[in-house]
Amino acid sequence: MFGSSKQLQAQQAHIARLEEEVRGLRGLVERLADRADVGPEELEELRAQLRPAFPPRVDELIAQDQLIAAIKEYRTATGAGLKEAKDVVEARRDGLR
Repeated sequence: MFGSSKQLQAQQAHIARLEEEVRGLRGLVERLADRADVGPEELEELRAQLRPAFPPRVDELIAQDQLIAAIKEYRTATGAGLKEAKDVVEARRDGLR
């Protein structure tokens, strides 16, 4: 239906390589920030500036009480981890009500 098992495995391997590269780049950014005397708070502010605006579809899903779908959508749109996405979506839900 969505491609062969070999295609799926190749895509998963590619995603795993990209995730590993992102982890390496994040580590490099942290080391460079440390060398440049950029503290954790300032680094997080700089990272926040690069993130896209809050995904409107997530708000729609929250309004429909579809929290799991909202968390998935947030992760897809932002690349956030599960815990971060859950925390953000729940905080957003609590702020919307």
